Amino acid sequence: MAELGTNTEAEVTENTETNPAEEAQEQAEQQSAAESAAIAQMKAEMAKMKAAMDKATKEAGDAKKALRAKQTAEEAAAETEKEQREAIEKELAELRKERAVANSSKRVMTFIQDEKTATGIAEALYGAADTDMAIDMLNKAWVAKEKALRMEFGKVPPPGVGSAEGPTITREQLDGFGYKDRLEFATKHPDEYRKLMGR
Repeated sequence: MAELGTNTEAEVTENTETNPAEEAQEQAEQQSAAESAAIAQMKAEMAKMKAAMDKATKEAGDAKKALRAKQTAEEAAAETEKEQREAIEKELAELRKERAVANSSKRVMTFIQDEKTATGIAEALYGAADTDMAIDMLNKAWVAKEKALRMEFGKVPPPGVGSAEGPTITREQLDGFGYKDRLEFATKHPDEYRKLMGR
């Protein structure tokens, strides 16, 4: 007979077992927290860099004003023309970058639906030797990870739920969802949810 205050071996084993879904959620939360911290650090570094660039720009402007005061009219005209040309080239480079990032972002959004994340990835890839190859590799990795999660947990709604073909999920699959997944499904696909629930 077990004494009060002591656990049997079965109870200890039961308490130490963990749910794979809970572990996956904890890992996802830890990864999300780490990503948020990295983003905050990058924003702080970018703010410092912007302040330094603003200061450098102001100092350069002050130096140009002092130089212009000493130049002849001809030298001043040549300097102004050069500055205009540099400004046009800079603007052209920025427009090319924006266009390249927008195109890459559209491609990334074919497999990552979050626009902010897709734009961040596209900006990070800008200037890479082969952006298209990098995006293709990201897509393959994303699809492989998604398939692995679907096979492991088996309760992630398959693609096409709520499409014109009707629900592609059964009541049994819905019953296997956790509260969060069920709520998300009910919010995104209210008609299908009501049909499955018999309401």
